[in-house]
Amino acid sequence: MASTAYNISLRNQNIRIFDTVGLEEPQMGVNGYLAAIEKAYQLIISLSEAGGVHLLLFCMRGDRITATKQSNYRLFCEFLCNRKVPVALIVTGLERETVMEDWWSRNESNAIRYGLHNAGHACITAVRDDTPGQAEKYATSEKTIRELLMNCSLKNGAFLMESRSWLAMMGRRMMGLIVKNMPKRKDIVKVLTKRCGLDADTAKRLTNLYSGPADSNKNTTNIVLFGETGVGKSSVINLIAGKDVAKVSSDVDGCTMASTAYNISLRNQNIRIFDTVGLEEPQMGVNGYLAAIEKAHQLILSLSEAGGVHLLLFCMRGDRITATVQSNYRLFCEFLCNKKVPVALVVTGLEREVVMEDWWQWYKSNIEKYGIHSVGHACITAVRDNTPGQAEKYAISEKTIRELLVNCALKDSAFHMDSHNWLAMMGRRMMGLIVKRGIPKRKDIVKVLTKHCGLDADTAKRVAELMREREGGAKPVAGADAESRRQEE
Repeated sequence: MASTAYNISLRNQNIRIFDTVGLEEPQMGVNGYLAAIEKAYQLIISLSEAGGVHLLLFCMRGDRITATKQSNYRLFCEFLCNRKVPVALIVTGLERETVMEDWWSRNESNAIRYGLHNAGHACITAVRDDTPGQAEKYATSEKTIRELLMNCSLKNGAFLMESRSWLAMMGRRMMGLIVKNMPKRKDIVKVLTKRCGLDADTAKRLTNLYSGPADSNKNTTNIVLFGETGVGKSSVINLIAGKDVAKVSSDVDGCTMASTAYNISLRNQNIRIFDTVGLEEPQMGVNGYLAAIEKAHQLILSLSEAGGVHLLLFCMRGDRITATVQSNYRLFCEFLCNKKVPVALVVTGLEREVVMEDWWQWYKSNIEKYGIHSVGHACITAVRDNTPGQAEKYAISEKTIRELLVNCALKDSAFHMDSHNWLAMMGRRMMGLIVKRGIPKRKDIVKVLTKHCGLDADTAKRVAELMREREGGAKPVAGADAESRRQEE
């Protein structure tokens, strides 16, 4: 959050650019948090004196979208500017592109999928050298980025808050990025008084505000929706919302553990549903495991930022209980949530039942026999059509599933863990799903954790070792120890 201001004249318009230091990792330690509070306060004072913020300019290289990039986007767009300032993307490092804008054509959907929403973009090179064609690319980049600044900035007024309230909001939300223990109250007060120059009473008041939940999560129930592709998860979300908010189609990102969040208001209660991609087979290969680790990390970061998990909503069709259904239940109930989050069942595809609830009476014992335990259920249809009686069934289904969510979610506190330990637990347990007892190489896990998840090398190695230990940390996964040493020596 350290910053340096630069004043530039552009088309007879004065612009002031605050060049800031972002996160180097997707999360931070307590000391990093305390240092960031001081720098955030200095930035907020400077922005207040300057009249506020007209535009956020997010600069990123044209490579993979990592967890660190996502955290930086949230740090400035959501935490600093409360999502009230337009974001323009600057994609750099495109010297080798024949037409730099082609990068955007290939990657626009990926940027949006990872939550990097924007009001405009510029694909550029900022390198000046004698490479053939580089001078023309540099001139094109200069023109493109200047037009971006003029077109995307707020025209009617800048985003601005009273500086202390602004700092309180920022500090409270940044706590969602802390890796392990929360900072002590006295340490926050010390930073605010000694480093930021606030009086003791004001510092204590702001510290009390820091300790409360972020505004966006204060009254929000977080629900993880899971099940196989084709069971109607998107339709269930629309049923809960009472309108179309989720696109009804096969999962766009078919990778296990990929997720999309939907915010819905229900009985004056905000709920956030994380629609996830489950297993399509009861087991997975090594490559599938490595891809799932990346998606699991993204989901865990999102859940950590949101405050944890209050309810698991298991969506399944009213037919056979397959091995894949059982594996999906274990994946989310046991592997992700450590059997500490209630599971509610949603049984779909019951359009032909005269009384949908009858299905439960017939199959309840069968479900429990296969180890699928729940604290509640809803037998529904999520289909809207003109079949006689279907409108009534749909209305009953809407009421039933909403009551299920309200009644079954954890009331006191959500389940959550330190994100690194959470990921290690998840990755270790998922190894039990790998087909033919294949074990991923340690170096491949580390590569995913560093390149795709944004962890530093030391943390990645530590998490990879935890993943490869037996449950309880006794010994490495059977058959992996000697083999992995040979692979990595």
